[in-house]
Amino acid sequence: MTSQTPVQRSNYKGANQRGKAPAVVRQRWLDHLIHVHPATTIAMFTPVIAVCVWLSLGDAGGWALTGWAAAGYLTWTLSEYWGHRIVLHYEPEKGFGARLHYILHGIHHDYPTDPRRSILSPLLSIPMVGGTIYLASGLGSLPLIFGAGYTFGYLTYDLFHLYLHLATPKSRLMRHLRSLHMRHHFRDDTRGFGISAPYWDELFGTSIARRTTAGTAGTGSPGA
Repeated sequence: MTSQTPVQRSNYKGANQRGKAPAVVRQRWLDHLIHVHPATTIAMFTPVIAVCVWLSLGDAGGWALTGWAAAGYLTWTLSEYWGHRIVLHYEPEKGFGARLHYILHGIHHDYPTDPRRSILSPLLSIPMVGGTIYLASGLGSLPLIFGAGYTFGYLTYDLFHLYLHLATPKSRLMRHLRSLHMRHHFRDDTRGFGISAPYWDELFGTSIARRTTAGTAGTGSPGA
């Protein structure tokens, strides 16, 4: 399947295009703001984690800090699952909604090996991380470590997702996780929404681990 233009809705089930995707907007500089290089994401959010940790130190003991950070990370994994399931896979048929869906996620399914399209767009990542830290900061400096855990979860998810698309995992665990994600891409995009945290698919009934019927075999990539 070939995507025709950036403004059209992506019908990406089974898409397996390689290389760099076309620009989603006419202005090149704006396209590079909508979809950033992975290094840009690291440069943007690593200082956020460091500042949140720094401001939280001394406000509580190590166990309290660890607990808040772990809660932030766990909250991110839920954001990852529900954001992927509800937001990124909400597919309007036409109009602005269809174009926005393509920009935010459809183009990634059409061009899964383009690194810039495998990183969550700042249109989503900045509001998600910024909103979480803002809400946490209203509770005092200690909950900022919650924001650090959340931001760490987001950043590791983005890099983990990139790794699953571009690398050839050697370990059994990584091969299994890549297989799950490739099934989401090339067999059934209505399941398998947890990428770094696939256990939420098991809990919420969207696991793709055992949905490998003969009717869908052969439509995926080698990792599926």
